[in-house]
Amino acid sequence: MRLTILLLFSWLPGSAVWGQTAKPDTSKRALYNQQYYKMTRSTEDSTRSIFNFKAAPIYVRATPFSIYTGAGSPKDRIVQSLEIGKSFNVIDLGVAFGRNSLRPDTSLFLEGRVTMDVANYGIFANEMTIGAGRVFDKEGSLMLELTYSIIAQVAPRLGIGLTTGYYDFSGETTDSSKTFYGIYLRFGLLRTDSGGLLGGIARGRGRPVRIGRPHRHGR
Repeated sequence: MRLTILLLFSWLPGSAVWGQTAKPDTSKRALYNQQYYKMTRSTEDSTRSIFNFKAAPIYVRATPFSIYTGAGSPKDRIVQSLEIGKSFNVIDLGVAFGRNSLRPDTSLFLEGRVTMDVANYGIFANEMTIGAGRVFDKEGSLMLELTYSIIAQVAPRLGIGLTTGYYDFSGETTDSSKTFYGIYLRFGLLRTDSGGLLGGIARGRGRPVRIGRPHRHGR
């Protein structure tokens, strides 16, 4: 009888400890869920603020000179365009109007462009542009663009760059592809080393430009 009582008392503390450890730790799980919820909401809020069309700053990109490769008169190979749009952090969305030659009977074009800031190194940046539009010739040709650029921020709102790319033209009876090289100017807010805009909707989030330190994003 005494042995049975001793075994009973020795088993009770162990069972109580086991009961306590068997309960799930709800406090840690609740704290984790709360932190995850805050992080998710902050990401959603920042994404919405980046793509706020009304608050997005305006930019202007001018291409005073670019030239097609291949044979032909310089007047028939020089391209000029003027683009205006809005900047959404690392992305520029704009509309470009230009001409495909310097002759009086040149074919004008209207094009929508999407430009993304791909990488930054100090004051230099690499951009990629995809565009689609229409040439106002007799056939109303479709115009597609793929362009790569290197730009240097020489002033808080001014950048100068070199560009190269391709134009594809296609109509009902004709099609052609042309390669071009040129220079362009960009008037707009300065970007940080992470591609964000200094001022405007990105005010308070951007970091100062660090000269000589590479930073790549979007890859």
